[in-house]
Amino acid sequence: MRRDIRLSEGGAGGVLVEAKDPVDARPAVVLTTAIAGVNDYVLRQADRFAKEGYTCLVLDYYARHGGTPPDLSSLDKIMAAVAALRDPVVIEDMTAGVRWLEEHTGATRVGAVGFCIGGTYALLAASQVPGLRCAVTFYGMLRYADTTDAKPVSPLDTAEKAACPVLGHFGEADHLVPATDAAELAERLRGKPAEIYTYPGAGHAFHEDFRPEVYRPVAATTAWARTQQYLSYYLRETP
Repeated sequence: MRRDIRLSEGGAGGVLVEAKDPVDARPAVVLTTAIAGVNDYVLRQADRFAKEGYTCLVLDYYARHGGTPPDLSSLDKIMAAVAALRDPVVIEDMTAGVRWLEEHTGATRVGAVGFCIGGTYALLAASQVPGLRCAVTFYGMLRYADTTDAKPVSPLDTAEKAACPVLGHFGEADHLVPATDAAELAERLRGKPAEIYTYPGAGHAFHEDFRPEVYRPVAATTAWARTQQYLSYYLRETP
């Protein structure tokens, strides 16, 4: 069951997809999207989480501004939209999402899963969102060319401060996230409960099954299975 929610008056919003068969631990997931925002692909992933027993909150970056995604008709406009999205505001909204799930659904363990720029936020959340139990990034950008008020710190530079387990999925042929950055992320997380994987022949957005030019079925299926194992362990099984 899906329903639109508002996390605060005039603030962030999203779509809540309730668990089909919630388990005793009441696990939940905050799902952060690619720059396109909430679309059919993202909602299908939220439905998949719900079928596995997780209540899923899909965060809507644009709810503060009427819910309209930016113009993404060219690569330049896409990159401009990414640059304009304010990291501190999104992290604030993710924190509000965790609290909302705890207060309104009884969630006792909440993880973060993100795709593309949402994967960047999942990694940032690992060190900046209190109470998060684990974070999963699908090919989130790791290094900013320049830091700004909107992008004050590169995700790589927050990795060593991660306060929860981190799982990462990256394509070996990703033109936006070089394999060397993924390797550096793994090195910075050394000694922490983190697992970073790269997938041969996969580029950026390899999990997006509605885009045959980038979708890689083996990488996507493997990454999803690993994600389910990770969430099950950290949101259900551990004390």
